[in-house]
Amino acid sequence: MFFVPLHQNCHERVNEKLFFAFLRNALWGTDERLPTALSERQARSLLRAAERQAVYGLLAQALLQNDIRLPQPLLFEVVGLCSKIEQGNRKVNRGVRLLAELFRQQGVDYVIVKGQPVAACYANPLLRQSGDVDYYCDAANFEKSQQAVFRAWGIRAEAGGSDHHVHYDFQGVVFEGHFALAIFFSQRAQVRWQHVLDADKGMLVMIDGIAVKTLSPTLHVFYVFMHLYGHLLGLGIGLRQFCDMAVMLRLCRDKIDMLQLQGHLRMFGMERAYRACGSILADCLGLSVHDLGCELTDTDRRYGAKILDVVFCRGNMGHYNKRAGFRGWRHNLEATAIKLSHFIKFFPLAPGYSCHWLWHEFARQSILFAGREKH
Repeated sequence: MFFVPLHQNCHERVNEKLFFAFLRNALWGTDERLPTALSERQARSLLRAAERQAVYGLLAQALLQNDIRLPQPLLFEVVGLCSKIEQGNRKVNRGVRLLAELFRQQGVDYVIVKGQPVAACYANPLLRQSGDVDYYCDAANFEKSQQAVFRAWGIRAEAGGSDHHVHYDFQGVVFEGHFALAIFFSQRAQVRWQHVLDADKGMLVMIDGIAVKTLSPTLHVFYVFMHLYGHLLGLGIGLRQFCDMAVMLRLCRDKIDMLQLQGHLRMFGMERAYRACGSILADCLGLSVHDLGCELTDTDRRYGAKILDVVFCRGNMGHYNKRAGFRGWRHNLEATAIKLSHFIKFFPLAPGYSCHWLWHEFARQSILFAGREKH
């Protein structure tokens, strides 16, 4: 019989204390009390959790750099997978460089967000698991960017059902071109967001030997958090995005305007959501409260524990512990139930944002369903 698994124990729980000790060691080089050896069962449990959370490279880095003794076949497996992650990053970095060079030549104003600019904050950027290349162009540059890609690469981007970006594949790298970085179903919030985005002066980060444009540290941290929280309300999110926030907050601490960041959080009603997620950064990933920029309460930590339940249950982008696959009416039913359960659970953390998000989700699903009906 089909049913929707919503209970917090729908996942295999890893030894969290040990798991986070390895992650903190990989992120900061901290002197953790790590075991000198792991059995195959222990190691596979940790690595399986790391894979689900898209932090395999970080865990493997800690295992290898601390000379943790592993069964030899597993050691070869870990080294091989690390090599694949590094190769994937080099391929994506090359894609970023090609895109940045093309836009510079064609006079296209852009910023690349998340992904590789964030990876540059890591001690070893090549071991952060890479994904798509996300970039944003304003209304004056978006069409120009699409024409430049078509003329140079012979590719026409597709919307693929999205209401705020197009996507395409070039030389094995997936690009997402955004004409809106965030969608609010409140005109007032949308205007405020666009004003903040337009006023941002941005910064340059070195990727694959060239300077690439990205958001300023303050706005980039806020955007990464907003993206994380949107996926949390959806099917789920992995620890990679929490690690991204942590390394950005620590590495860019002197460049982040904490008063401005708190202002953005207040403007969009996300202060409590930030503190709840921040409790995971502080208590699990070892980020200092000073770097986080706010004090934490018992309530923040209670919600942080609930968030961590979802993180371990659903994994990266909610890809795990689904009973109905990713297509068809069973998937739609299960996905809707999961999203509603997350909405109800976390509604008090950001009521306004959550309502906008829920309305957007139902509107998007209606558009996609109508499109399928026509075909």
